[in-house]
Amino acid sequence: MVIGASLGGTEALRILLGGIRSALPVPIVAVVHQGPAVSRLDVVLGRASRSPVVWAEDGAEAEPGRVYLCPGRSTVRLEPDGTLTVRRSRGTSTGSVDELFSSAAVSHGPGVLAVVLTGTGRDGAVGCRSVRLAGGTVIAQDEATSAAFGMPSAVIEGGDASLVVPLGELPEVLDQVVGAGRPLPTPARRAAEAVFGAGGEMGSLMAAVDWSATTLGPVERWSPTLRTVLSMMLSHPIAMNLLWGRDRLQLYNDACINFMADYHPAALGRPMAQTWTEAAAGIETSLREVDITGEAALFEDQLFVLHRTGCPEEVYVTSCYSPVRDDGHVVAVLGTWVETTKQVLAHRRLTTLRRLAAIGITEGGTDARVCDVPFALVYLLDPAGSAYLAAATGLIESSPALLPVIDRSTASAWPLHATMVRGEPRLVDDLQARFPGLAAGPWPQPPDAALILPVGQSRHGEGPAATLIVGVSSHGVLDSAYRQFLDLVADQIGATLTASRARRDAHDRIKQLAELNRTKTEFFANVSHEFRTPLTLMLLPLEQLGAGPGLALPAEDARQVHRNTLRLLRLVNNLLSFAELEQSRVRPALEAVDDLAGLTADLASVFRSAMERAGLSFTVDCPPLGRPVQADPQMWETIVLNLVSNAFKHTFTGDVTVRLIARSGHAELVVADTGTGITEEEIPHLFTRFHRVQGAKARSREGSGIGLALVQQLVQLHHGSIRVRSTPGAGSTFTVWVPYNQNRVRKPAGAADRAELAEISARTRQAFAEEADQWLAGDALPAGIAEAAEPLGSAFPAPGTRSAVLVVDDNGDLRRYLRGLLADRYDIRTAADGAQALHVLAEHPADLVLADVMLPELDGLELIQRIRTDPALRATPVILLTALAAPESVMRALAAGAHDYIVKPFTARELIARIESQLALARLRAGRAK
Repeated sequence: MVIGASLGGTEALRILLGGIRSALPVPIVAVVHQGPAVSRLDVVLGRASRSPVVWAEDGAEAEPGRVYLCPGRSTVRLEPDGTLTVRRSRGTSTGSVDELFSSAAVSHGPGVLAVVLTGTGRDGAVGCRSVRLAGGTVIAQDEATSAAFGMPSAVIEGGDASLVVPLGELPEVLDQVVGAGRPLPTPARRAAEAVFGAGGEMGSLMAAVDWSATTLGPVERWSPTLRTVLSMMLSHPIAMNLLWGRDRLQLYNDACINFMADYHPAALGRPMAQTWTEAAAGIETSLREVDITGEAALFEDQLFVLHRTGCPEEVYVTSCYSPVRDDGHVVAVLGTWVETTKQVLAHRRLTTLRRLAAIGITEGGTDARVCDVPFALVYLLDPAGSAYLAAATGLIESSPALLPVIDRSTASAWPLHATMVRGEPRLVDDLQARFPGLAAGPWPQPPDAALILPVGQSRHGEGPAATLIVGVSSHGVLDSAYRQFLDLVADQIGATLTASRARRDAHDRIKQLAELNRTKTEFFANVSHEFRTPLTLMLLPLEQLGAGPGLALPAEDARQVHRNTLRLLRLVNNLLSFAELEQSRVRPALEAVDDLAGLTADLASVFRSAMERAGLSFTVDCPPLGRPVQADPQMWETIVLNLVSNAFKHTFTGDVTVRLIARSGHAELVVADTGTGITEEEIPHLFTRFHRVQGAKARSREGSGIGLALVQQLVQLHHGSIRVRSTPGAGSTFTVWVPYNQNRVRKPAGAADRAELAEISARTRQAFAEEADQWLAGDALPAGIAEAAEPLGSAFPAPGTRSAVLVVDDNGDLRRYLRGLLADRYDIRTAADGAQALHVLAEHPADLVLADVMLPELDGLELIQRIRTDPALRATPVILLTALAAPESVMRALAAGAHDYIVKPFTARELIARIESQLALARLRAGRAK
């Protein structure tokens, strides 16, 4: 080490040597522009220095740990062999520092450390340049502590100073660099130490990073905010992750390493979106909110999936994301994380145990049970050594892990022997090998381990009463806490197994009775309506026919009677067919149908006229299948007609499509529409007998509720399947698959049988076609309103003096008949549903409303409520026509505000008498009000 100084150099050198705490392992050679005649410099410096201070002598070897002073008016050189050369100079000692530094640079190259202390002039500038060119290090005293700044300034201006420090810090620097062999504390290193010094593992890791090669730049150029926050964060015991800038560059402390898991240390200094993608996707929205609002965001028990032990693990964290501001702007977000996994899991598992105690293993799903117990199987053991599956949860019915019976004496995929005989728990850790494709639990990775536990005590006191097979979460660590929880699950099941079974049996019995009662009530109500309406339309014309001799039944009335007779016949046939199917007394009369496509297209064409009248696009795409299909033609007819009729009934705009597609092993029938659609909650019940979708928009409320149930059963008799996909407001698609071959074909029907079947088929098709047509009756008129018929004779009130009656019924035949029956006496308008009725009343107030109870859109009772809440209509008398004859139905109608209640079938005289009575009472009430 070489030192140069001038004015004030004696005091600076004394402070420097006195501040060095240990003997340095190198020789120190110093040049100060003063000679021994001026002062006893060696004595003065020797008192302050821990190392011996002597005058340099020519030819002396420079020994480590000693300080050599250049005599006055002399020059000293450090030779390559480690000796000193001292020569008397001519004149002043100016240039002696350059001489010393240059010789040291030549002799020892990068091993030279040159120190320039206070002094005037530029002596040392040339020597320092030589030292730097040789790879050595130059340290200059700063201006603030220099008595004269000429010499240090010349070195600094020349760009040769490796480090500029105050005189008071120089001894510590030499102790570290020369004494301890540490790197030179450059501004960059000093800045790094100030920020990373107390950072533990992450501080050391950050200090080793070349930040100048990153977007953050050199540490000494970092903003004070970044350095302050990072320094605080690195020394903090709570996990913190500083997300800096728009790229969310990650800077985290030691406590956060546990959260970074496999992403450490690659995540350091890199954007969060590039390394920790799962977390970035989940919290980016929250981070943007912090950026925009400048307000902290707190999230309790956030779920993260980490790979801390080599496998996925669910980890819960309570986190706070706070804004970091610089010059008033949010420049970063500081994430503070506290892991709450133990608390969350403990609470969740306790909740699971409470629910298990309350409702049993197979009742009511909870997220906690699914996460901690992805699946569970309970096998009851019998004395003979067999295990019977008594309860299961978390696995689909077709799962290979669901073994109904396990015999102790034979090998099984579930190794229950040790547990069944000795009550020993067993861990099975190769589920995917034992049951390929096993799927359970909420995570993408299925469980690969399960624990077999004994449950309870057998009646004979030997071995357990049951065994519990419980899946181990693929995102959980089977530690002592998890194992204790599973043991408690087994204990709880053992304590409640008998009670749970009895409770379930009682619940099932009650549910079955309630369902039986509900379906019975619904069935009789629907069938009553289905019978009474066509009976009314048959009895009324026949009543008029029998009113006097010589009267003939008009052609339209005869067709009406015929239509409703076919409707009754179809209803009776459907009921009989369904009853026989329910009792398994029907088998399909299969035959090889060579042209199923043609048959399907022919059946679909039954509805083409109605589709066109309704303004619907009707597409029938049934190309030949190229092979025969074994099917019962009559059953196939029922399937196709019911599905297309159902589509037409619920489609008001758009299109209906019927397709028949050849698949590899099946024929595929698709009936699609753009109708009202079906809600997701209703789809599971769609094929349930007597079930009707409440509130569904349809062309008519008529129907028994067995059409789709009948279709499903007929499809199943063909060993086929049916599926429905639907979106409310967008339409539904019914898809039927039937196999080509079924290995059982009947003998061809004889000529007489074929003729009978053809006649039945013709009547069935006619019934469907006429039903579809009557749904459209009156639809061509504005808003579904039929104009009032002209009076037929002068015996009745003249137009303008007659009462106005609004007839509301979704059955087109009944609307037409009642209009014809009453048009001679009243001004008649009609509506097909409650909503249309309100529209008519708004434009043409009526003196009386005659309405069916079961209406689409708005039923009769709801229509009354709307009328009673309208000040302009509330006095209008309402008579309800219905097939519901039960006393409670009558009471419900009268309570809703109906003035009268007529049960179908009724006579014409009864109807007219009741209408006249209500009109007379209305006039009387109006007169009193005036």
